[in-house]
Amino acid sequence: MKHLIIGTAGHVDHGKTALIKALTDIDCDTHKEEKERGITINLGFSHLTLPTGEAVGIVDVPGHKDFIKTMVAGAFGIDIVLLVVAVDSGIMPQTVEHLQIIDMLGVKHGIVVLNKIDLVDEEMTELAEMEISEFLEGTTFENAPIVKVSSVTKEGLDELVAKISEIIPKIETRKSTDNFRMYIDRIFNVKGIGFVVTGSVLDGELKTGDELLLLPGKNKKVKARTIQRHGQPVDSVFTGDRAAINISGLKFEDYRRGMVLSGKEIDETVMVDATVTLFDIPVELKLWSKVIFYSGTFECTAKMHLLDKDTLNSGETAIVQIHLEKPAILLNDDRFIIRNSSNDVSLGGGIIIDNAPLHHRKRTPKLIGNLKNLVEAKLNSGNILNLIKIELNKENIPVFTETLAEKLKLSNEEIIEECKNDNGRGVVLFFYNDKPVVAGKDIYDDYHHRVLEILEEHHKKNSILEEGLDTKEFYGKFGFTSNEAGRCFINALINKHLDEKLIKKTGSTYALSQHTVKLDPKTKGQLEWLERVYANSGIDIPDESRIEEWALSKKIKKERLKMLQKYLAKQGELIFFRGVYVSKIIMNKCRTILLDELKNKERGINEKEVRLLLDTSKKFVQFILNYFIEQDMIYKKTFFVMLTDKGKEMANII
Repeated sequence: MKHLIIGTAGHVDHGKTALIKALTDIDCDTHKEEKERGITINLGFSHLTLPTGEAVGIVDVPGHKDFIKTMVAGAFGIDIVLLVVAVDSGIMPQTVEHLQIIDMLGVKHGIVVLNKIDLVDEEMTELAEMEISEFLEGTTFENAPIVKVSSVTKEGLDELVAKISEIIPKIETRKSTDNFRMYIDRIFNVKGIGFVVTGSVLDGELKTGDELLLLPGKNKKVKARTIQRHGQPVDSVFTGDRAAINISGLKFEDYRRGMVLSGKEIDETVMVDATVTLFDIPVELKLWSKVIFYSGTFECTAKMHLLDKDTLNSGETAIVQIHLEKPAILLNDDRFIIRNSSNDVSLGGGIIIDNAPLHHRKRTPKLIGNLKNLVEAKLNSGNILNLIKIELNKENIPVFTETLAEKLKLSNEEIIEECKNDNGRGVVLFFYNDKPVVAGKDIYDDYHHRVLEILEEHHKKNSILEEGLDTKEFYGKFGFTSNEAGRCFINALINKHLDEKLIKKTGSTYALSQHTVKLDPKTKGQLEWLERVYANSGIDIPDESRIEEWALSKKIKKERLKMLQKYLAKQGELIFFRGVYVSKIIMNKCRTILLDELKNKERGINEKEVRLLLDTSKKFVQFILNYFIEQDMIYKKTFFVMLTDKGKEMANII
């Protein structure tokens, strides 16, 4: 069963509501003011059961020029339009405007209903039919069937129902995601039941009992208590259905027009990139224009910035960035309508191509090129790779493929397959620990060279060290310490460098393959000097600040001093423990004194006795005891230090 919605369009008083009542026996004008004025003001809803047994929802929109925003809300998400034209009036201003809006919102299937044929003769009916045919030439609905009806006598209604039945099989099933999304077009309180909201389901599926978020705002959680479709209770509704949902957890003050019910959190936006096409009316828009923006039930004032043109004229298309006055829930591919700032003329509309763009302060050729590629990719649904490239270019860092899939409303498998087929020409895909991560080719090339450049710079500053950098240091260099996708990409890139023999593993670090330790006479002299300094520093924690001062007096800067320390530690001449360098000679001396004392003290010795024995500071005592405990030479029993089996063996040897 297809889930479809029919919508009406046409000038005020051309009989749209009467037609729906004649078709369905449901009066869509339910408000007192509508009855008094004889015109539709609010959206009306009904449903039509076809001879096949299928039921389709119907949205009846107002035709008066003052209620265009209501018309846009109703037309958003419909599958078939009934363009109603009164035979005694012909084409009128809102006939034209409604058709332009319907076309801009992407409705591709329609029927022209030539209404009120009971009021005129056959000749006038034929003239009206000719006028409509000429009017539709060059439009999306050029080949739409024209059905002549009377809502009063019900003549032609069977033919209209037959035409609707013929069109339905031709309508493609809408592409849907796993997230429910619906604009609220009505909200009312039913005594004994609570709040009920209605709307056209734009995406996904909703089941009874599902939790929803009311967006934008504070992500208020509500629950679908019961659901109706076409006035009947159902367990679920799908994309393309008209739904009435009894909501629990909702207060009227929580609701504002333009809000969306969503199954998942969707980031709100105040800025979108889009294509805009102007209607064929006398108008010219400058580089910056103030407009009224409509999408679904959402409406706000906006500033529109032309990006690929300096002016936009009647019938032309441009790429724009739209700055909204208030937050909205908009997704890529959503359609919209713009009106002038006075809100009395519909200017045109378009398609959102990026709902989370960067702020384009400068209209550079590169930016315009990227945006044109994005537009081409959006209009050509088969060009998924282009969408991936553009999103990666915007991210400018590696991302997980599942992140791209969520943003582009595609499956993870589709993203991976497209990246694989590209063979590294535009995007580079890595699998690290079974996690697929991808980056643009430019980013990959940059990271590839930067890994080698970072190591080269490290070796230049640390020429006497065999080691390079470990993965954590690389994460820091690339700013990926807290970015899992970035870390996975760097790990995979390092593995690729290893496979290509560009780098080598040295301990827990990575170094350039050609790197070798170089000791010139000057460096040898500095190492010998530093080794003596530590050996002569006595039995205590060396004073690093004084060592730095002495080194500086010998023109050894702090960074070079660190390199010399690391080298001596690597050679075993210095012991590095808990951030402190101590001479091997000093540590060996302390070990000998301590072992000699402990081998004769069966009960062990306490820290105070160690301090007196070594004639040193309390801090150094704790330092060496912790070091020797870690070396498994001694252990602590209550307050006493005692020899381990390994320590006893060492004491006997010494």
